[in-house]
Amino acid sequence: MKVNMLSRVADGMFWLNRYMERTDGMLLTLNTFYILSFDKELVDSQGYKPLLEYYTDLSQKQISDAQFDTNFVLKYIVCSNQNHNSVKNLVIKARENARGSQDKITKELWEHINSLYHFMNAPDLPKKLETSEALGIVTKLNKDFLLYNGILEVTMPRGLGWSFSNIGKHIERCLQTISLTQAYFAPIHYNLEGNEDLLYWRRLLLSLSGYELYLKSYSNIPHNRKVVQQVIFNRDFAHSVIYTLGLIEIYLDNLFKDNHLSEARTLHNQFGRLKSAVEFTDYHNLTNQQLEDVLNDTKKQLIQFSTDFSKLFFSYT
Repeated sequence: MKVNMLSRVADGMFWLNRYMERTDGMLLTLNTFYILSFDKELVDSQGYKPLLEYYTDLSQKQISDAQFDTNFVLKYIVCSNQNHNSVKNLVIKARENARGSQDKITKELWEHINSLYHFMNAPDLPKKLETSEALGIVTKLNKDFLLYNGILEVTMPRGLGWSFSNIGKHIERCLQTISLTQAYFAPIHYNLEGNEDLLYWRRLLLSLSGYELYLKSYSNIPHNRKVVQQVIFNRDFAHSVIYTLGLIEIYLDNLFKDNHLSEARTLHNQFGRLKSAVEFTDYHNLTNQQLEDVLNDTKKQLIQFSTDFSKLFFSYT
């Protein structure tokens, strides 16, 4: 399909922001779990399990063995060469994609990615994560990714590259939100009428930068149905499923503006059906089974859409 940008460059822009968004979400989750691990009064049945299940390829036995081992988790998530989804490896992949798209990204963005790359490759980083410096390192990395998003927003031109970047970023964000939500609803069998307290949901909401908004927007208990309303259906919440799908649609429209090819129309319709299924779900009367189905189906269809989108735009054949 013809777009006025090399498919190699468009591919680089798309994956640069998928990798950076994945790392940002992973660090936010790690930071949340790490800080809460200091709270000895907190009854914690999961430990780092949701983080390890979504962001690593460890087996269930390895996850069970490591889910309360802070030292192992910090090093494995932040700088393990063996973990292809570690912060270090994702930053290396992001930098490779940025290098391939260097004429389409700003100098400020490139310099920030480059400094992150050098920080992650410092030989003494694994040792420092075993000391009292660990919290400072995780906090610094979280701030670096906030800064990355700010530099991206403020300096990048709003052309085709911007659209590819944002589609990649919001596909990744939407998948993270769905997977983390599943990690907390699956153990309680998607029970929307359950009486889990706010402490149970705090980890999920903090991992999605949504705890403060939740406290300001929703009063008293029960929490289960209200958490679903925020993380899936709240159009004012930047990490909600419906908000991220809405942004993907906007940037998809930008790419397809003057395109009348049947492949473009097919892909556009495919995404429209995916978004409508979430948009027209009546969450006030949502059943436990419907919640499980909405999360599973949206995730499955979004992965398929991402594959078809990549075939259409990034095929080198």
